[in-house]
Amino acid sequence: MSIEVRSQPDSPVIAPPMGARSSTRRRSSRMLENYLGDIEYLLREQRFAEAAPLALALPHICSALAHADLASSHAAYREWCEAWVRPREDDTSLAVPSAAELERLADANHVEPELAQRPGVPALALRRLRLRRLARAAPLRRRGTVPAASDARDEAAREACVALTDAVRRWYHECAGRDTVVQTNLARLAVLR
Repeated sequence: MSIEVRSQPDSPVIAPPMGARSSTRRRSSRMLENYLGDIEYLLREQRFAEAAPLALALPHICSALAHADLASSHAAYREWCEAWVRPREDDTSLAVPSAAELERLADANHVEPELAQRPGVPALALRRLRLRRLARAAPLRRRGTVPAASDARDEAAREACVALTDAVRRWYHECAGRDTVVQTNLARLAVLR
């Protein structure tokens, strides 16, 4: 038995009241939170070499989610970093890398190298994000302090990871949670097979 839905041109469209529409706001995205949780877990385990490529792909992921065609570029990466990567208000002891430093680290870690020549879809980064939706729910991870790195290269990766995860949470809370393009793209990623 199938149910057929027919649209009638005469039927009125019922929209939620304006107050309800503006007050409904996504507090977080499970895909993004799982992805960020994985990065933080790797940092606590001092696996900086594994955490860095995941974290350095975040500006490409965020700029792609904010674009209707899921596209990103080096310019979009830099602009996103300049707009959102800044020190925490409650912790000024953490050094925050500049957009140029983050871009250099991303190039050194071979994060989406095809976007260096021309804008496009950061397919690998979006695939990794999407796979977080398919993974089993991880046990609750307590957010703890990230231990200090043992050498200068690890310290740069650690600082970049912490700064980028904070920036993504800030971006989602202040902007992306209400942005219809971002929410539509997150939904599209959730149903892609």
